[in-house]
Amino acid sequence: MSQEELRDNLSLQLAELEMLSSMYPNTEEFKVVNSTAVSEYRDYLQQKCSAVSSWLDFAFGLQLPQGQVDIDVHLPHGYPNHVPLEISARSACLSREAHSALNSNLSQFVSEQALGCLSVASAVEWVVEHFSEYCAATKEVSPATLPERQAFSRLWIVSHHIYNKTKRRLILEHGTADGISGFCMPGKPGIICFEGPSDNCAEAWARIKSLTWQRIGLKHREDYTLQGSESMDTLRKFSEFKEIAFHTKQNANRDHHMDMGEFLKFMQEHDCQPVFQILFGIEGKIR
Repeated sequence: MSQEELRDNLSLQLAELEMLSSMYPNTEEFKVVNSTAVSEYRDYLQQKCSAVSSWLDFAFGLQLPQGQVDIDVHLPHGYPNHVPLEISARSACLSREAHSALNSNLSQFVSEQALGCLSVASAVEWVVEHFSEYCAATKEVSPATLPERQAFSRLWIVSHHIYNKTKRRLILEHGTADGISGFCMPGKPGIICFEGPSDNCAEAWARIKSLTWQRIGLKHREDYTLQGSESMDTLRKFSEFKEIAFHTKQNANRDHHMDMGEFLKFMQEHDCQPVFQILFGIEGKIR
């Protein structure tokens, strides 16, 4: 993409931001997640800087008759003329299956929009119009009828990279819910570990996988069945879910390549060193 094409895209994105701000003046309904991108884009368009390193991310929180729905939008630099936007929706009103169906159909809708068109508003409107259908498909299950969770899993997920702040926030949200522990290591590559009740880990992975990624996959899975009164906490390698970072000296102030030596030490401290070779195809050794 040429500099001229990039300027055209960023100019259109700022124009779309202005339009969305007028459509959703309530900050509870719409906000820019990384406001520094706005000033950086303007500086770039005014030739005050020679490059841009951030992206526009929006967060919508809409109260609909059926309940609250949250929508996260990421605008790649190639949007709208070269690539579509990235969007995902979530709601406590929906089951895992309904979430998956909603985001799958939403992605399909976005992919059908013509390049060059500003499509954030239409994508959000699509969610508003169809949300009730997915709520209707969600079967209410009384907590008393749910079987006791006796299956424990640990999922090891590898992404080509994890930089986007919205995705990192969503990973933290899913990782800190429903008895899940583990970690997310952003950078290139990006590593996610979910451990806890098998169903909850599977749901967290399904929601993360539904986002738009260059490449992401489940690299390794560990499954256990609890015996008798055995507690899941005895199987955990991590006491909580958090984001970790091991920056190299060259990239101390940037979300870039992580220090794999420090990550290996982290894995060893949590008795996960054998998984290092599974994730990266090389045997990790501490010098």
